Amino acid sequence: MFRALVYVGVGWVLAAAVPALGSVFRLTVMLPSTSAVVLNHVAFSGPRVGVASGLVVATAIGYLEDLHQGAPAGTLTLAHAIAFLVLHWVSIRIALPRFPARLAAAAITVVVLDLLTWAVLSVLADAYGFRHASLNASLETVGWHALATMLVAYPVWMVVDACQGVLRPRRGLSDLRGERGP
Repeated sequence: MFRALVYVGVGWVLAAAVPALGSVFRLTVMLPSTSAVVLNHVAFSGPRVGVASGLVVATAIGYLEDLHQGAPAGTLTLAHAIAFLVLHWVSIRIALPRFPARLAAAAITVVVLDLLTWAVLSVLADAYGFRHASLNASLETVGWHALATMLVAYPVWMVVDACQGVLRPRRGLSDLRGERGP
């Protein structure tokens, strides 16, 4: 439970901090998707988070992204939930042991999230008054989004590891030997 709260907390802080830092540093091309990296960490990190807990984390982070980006309510929530289910299924079959694999997974995840978001908005375009041409034009930036996410994937992964490390119980020497304490 605390692991899930840490994931949501870190995801929320990063979702708020990245646009603020982008504004300060005047980055206008594309901002990275830190939530994609957090979803990868949930799915592929050591002690596995269950499907239900991971889905709650993905839904919460997606909802917070909806709020921060001003997207129609539920768009990014649904995209994050579906992306987590796919990531969880993939994590049963493969592992991400090294730096390059984590970068590739972050890039693929953000492409999947962008395509899912595009699909949801395309279905709801008429109801929201969006033009399909505008939505289709947004697909041109998916590559930049993946590149920006790859550049921050490892630092974000390390931040999440550090925050999760604070909650790991410290083991004493007697615990390592299998002895029982007083």
